[in-house]
Amino acid sequence: MAPSRLLFGEDARVAQWCAQRIPQHLGWGGQYVAVGYERRGALQGGVIFTDYCHPNIRICAVLEAPLTRRFLRAIYFYPFRQLNVTRITALIDARNVKSRALVEHDGFVPEGCMRKAALDDDVMIYGLLRSECRWL
Repeated sequence: MAPSRLLFGEDARVAQWCAQRIPQHLGWGGQYVAVGYERRGALQGGVIFTDYCHPNIRICAVLEAPLTRRFLRAIYFYPFRQLNVTRITALIDARNVKSRALVEHDGFVPEGCMRKAALDDDVMIYGLLRSECRWL
């Protein structure tokens, strides 16, 4: 199996890689922290944490490879253990069925819809509470 590694402290690199893969990327809203997943020297996934206001933080993810348990644990360690937030919020375009299915499979609960909040679509609101996270 090819070597893989998690990337910490390379926020700008991971964020730029993610932004290039999000068609309507509008920025991370100021400060952010990124966790990347690299395999064979190439980024395969990135998670951006932004809009931190205790007890909540927002997450945005771009994935081009299946999630590993190691990556999932790293994703949730930062907000829930290091920042001690109560919840993570994900905002996903309503038409992005694959991403919605992924977060629901990971334990996020649909909480609402922001009508016409994206450039040409509604945005679905998902939340995951620390008490619901099975990766801690």
